Amino acid sequence: MLAAIRSRCCRAVLIGISIAVPIKSAFAQVDVPGEYRQLVPGLLSRSIFKGDAGGRTVEVIDLLVGARKASEELAAPGRAMLDVQAGDATLIVDGKSQQVRPGVVITLDSDQRIAVDNTGGERPFVARLIVLSPARH
Repeated sequence: MLAAIRSRCCRAVLIGISIAVPIKSAFAQVDVPGEYRQLVPGLLSRSIFKGDAGGRTVEVIDLLVGARKASEELAAPGRAMLDVQAGDATLIVDGKSQQVRPGVVITLDSDQRIAVDNTGGERPFVARLIVLSPARH
């Protein structure tokens, strides 16, 4: 009986593993995971996904500002949502400061100027930027 239960459990685990294997789309992956590039001084980024959705392009970008560091300003590349993942920093949007923590989502309009001040932070500031822009044909 115990052997039969083990056999069923193993089959269920194997089926679960085969279903959970991610399918990698060549058009969706932009950078090798883990490869950050300097976007502006003090701010690293990596593009996670970019694809068309109807008449729009959706891009998901991870942002990183090190502990006790600050970034220079950059212009939002389109209408976007900034989803704070980790860290406790000051976000400066068009010259106005606000304290942000994990779980906070900030909406940004195209070309708004943003910077991150993490000089008081003991850990890196990590956020996910989800950008919507008109699709290019």
